[in-house]
Parts: sequence; C-alpha cells; structure tokens
Amino acid sequence: MFKVSQKTEYAMRAMIELALRRGDGLSSAKEIAEAQRIPLRFLEQQLGALHKANLVESFRGAGGGCRLARAPGDIKVAEIVDAIEGPMFPMFCLDPTDHTCVQDGGCGLQELWADVRVAVRSVFERITLAQLADRHRRVAASSPTWDPNELIRPRS
Repeated sequence: MFKVSQKTEYAMRAMIELALRRGDGLSSAKEIAEAQRIPLRFLEQQLGALHKANLVESFRGAGGGCRLARAPGDIKVAEIVDAIEGPMFPMFCLDPTDHTCVQDGGCGLQELWADVRVAVRSVFERITLAQLADRHRRVAASSPTWDPNELIRPRS
C-alpha cells in the first residue's frame, strides 16, 4: 500500500551517513555511496535536492564534498521527505490542486486518507536525523549488511 520511493530511501541513507560522519570534514558522494551501497548516479541527484533544500552544504573542486547544513538533531525526517518528494498525499483527492475525483470533497474516504496523512506526517515531524543515526549505529553494530557477492562462496 503506502510505499516510500527509492529516491527518499537513498536520501535518508545519505543523510544518516552524513550525520555519522559529522565532524570528520567533507564527505564525497562516492564515499557516501560506497558506505551506504547507493548507486552513485542516483545519490548525486538526491544530494542536489537536499542541497537545494538547505539540508546539505556542497563544495566543489579538489578536496570538495558535502556535509550537513545543520546539526542532525535540528533536522526532521519531514524536511528530508519534503526535499525529495514535495508534499505527500496518500490519495490524490487530498492534494488541494487536484480536483479530478468526481466525488471531490463529498466522500467519506477522504477523511480516512486525511487521517493517514496526519499520522504519517506526525512520525516524520517527530523523528530527527540524530535519532535515525542513533538507530543506525545500534542496528548496524548487531546486524551487519552483506553485499550479495560476499555471500556467494566459490566452489572448489
């Protein structure tokens, strides 16, 4: 049903990586991509959107890279989602600019979808990047991720 886009997943993982590296100087897109196993081409697009939203600072040239624009505790998940997705509506009828539904404003389901939007949005507003980074540290320490190629053993 409700699915988060791959773009948002990559952006969140990149932001977590930048939070983990905070204080270590600039990080290149390649370093972030390798650490989070994100395709570099897609990551660069997400970093551009995060920069445009003033969540990431970018520096070009030799020794360039990026870093968080603010402390991880000051960045809400909602800001990351908004930077990548724009306003999120679980159903098109909630979008104030979309009036394609024949029952626009006169359907009992619209209130249900509004409740879903409020519930999801409240989680995004409540959770900070610092909390996500802490969760990542905790989970990654006990459950490493493996590249599928690492799991394939050569036959003798």
